[in-house]
Amino acid sequence: MEFFKDILNITKGRKVNFSSDKIDGDSFRYIQIEDLRNNNQLKYTNESKCVFVNEKDIIIAWDGANAGTIGFGLNGIIGSTLAKLTVKKEFVNKCNSIYLGYFLSSKFEYFQNTSTGAIIPHLSRSALERLPIPLPDIETQNKVVAILDKVKTILNKRQDTITKHDELIRAFFLDTFGNPMERPNQWKLDTINKCLINLSSGTSYGGENKKKLTDDELGVLKVSAITKGFFNADEFKAVKKSIIKRQTIHPQKGDLLFSRANTLELVGATCILDANYDRLFLSDKIWKIETDESLIKKTYLHYVLQNKDVRKTFLSIATGSSGSMLNISMDKFRNIIIPYPPIELQEQFEKTFLKYSGLKAKLKKAHQDISDLFGSISELAFKGELNFNTAVDLEILLENDYTFFKKNSNKETIRLLLKRLDKDELNSNKFYEQDQYNKAKEFVFELLKEDRIKQIFDEKFQCIKLTVS
Repeated sequence: MEFFKDILNITKGRKVNFSSDKIDGDSFRYIQIEDLRNNNQLKYTNESKCVFVNEKDIIIAWDGANAGTIGFGLNGIIGSTLAKLTVKKEFVNKCNSIYLGYFLSSKFEYFQNTSTGAIIPHLSRSALERLPIPLPDIETQNKVVAILDKVKTILNKRQDTITKHDELIRAFFLDTFGNPMERPNQWKLDTINKCLINLSSGTSYGGENKKKLTDDELGVLKVSAITKGFFNADEFKAVKKSIIKRQTIHPQKGDLLFSRANTLELVGATCILDANYDRLFLSDKIWKIETDESLIKKTYLHYVLQNKDVRKTFLSIATGSSGSMLNISMDKFRNIIIPYPPIELQEQFEKTFLKYSGLKAKLKKAHQDISDLFGSISELAFKGELNFNTAVDLEILLENDYTFFKKNSNKETIRLLLKRLDKDELNSNKFYEQDQYNKAKEFVFELLKEDRIKQIFDEKFQCIKLTVS
């Protein structure tokens, strides 16, 4: 066991001028906190007196609500809210920096709970430096990285599939309504208020950033729970039930939520709930929108509120400076003008939306299962309790060829494979993708050839069954 301060150096980033377009051939990628999650909004700078990072460096968010977020494998220049973590010379041959990155990613809750600053959180340098880091031999570190990389690859593939489903729904919306704000069919215009039955604001309490709630806690939602157009149930702060005195609104399946306060790019985000979340409640920055569904379906309103022309309206009516949190009042929201297409057309879109939402729910469950696996493997690995012969889950095995499956599978994973193939169908408890299902059947034929499984006659059900030899 070593301590952070002994292994890693810390270098804070700097604020620089940047552009969303590559300025010239000498430009560098400008990395900010959102770049630690994805590559959706690339930015560039041609300033040279900056803090550079490469793929061997670890990047940590130092300031802001997501302080403690980790990134690695990136090249570029880091902004002022980030810091670079570099392995010290004496540990270069003893450490896999990606292993350190994965370990630090698992300590997000620790970073959040030890941060300082009442309004804008900042990482505590002393808490960071005294963090103990389990450091097995380099061979073991490399094995941990190899397994976690495989799980992460599967997670990314699952997320890409979910994103494609979202894109399909948006495309169908445009196919059905065109750009509704351009009124291609001269639909009647009216205020949002006309279709509202109720517009409810949540209740805020100070809380603690945690990944899981205890039995005596509820979670108050952060605006980041809905900023991406879908609901993220992990974005909450834990609040003790004993201090909650005011009435709370718990998000339920089918609810349309709206963020009335956020930054310039994110204010006015919406999402529709896919399940009930009785242990979470809305903050005062999130509204629940209830409509008269004989006039406006919530599914239609959800997409209309994300229309670029409507979003321009949000920015024109919001209060607050462009560099800080913007706020939309209920009165101004009620008076936003939207088109009212025929309810039959809205119902047609809603039918497709619900169909795709059902498929998406299965994909999200598959993604969550892999995410849970990632967390479990990480926890065991950093405790030194990971059995490398059994650490590879069936999901990972099915992402590779049979040679990999043969080398890494055991009787337990083969039993699970047979159990999931017990019914010849795709469903929420079996396989989520046809390709994975087909590969599972191929593996079974290979296992039969090698006598690792055998056929038996089940007297009870009067049928042939497969079992592990």
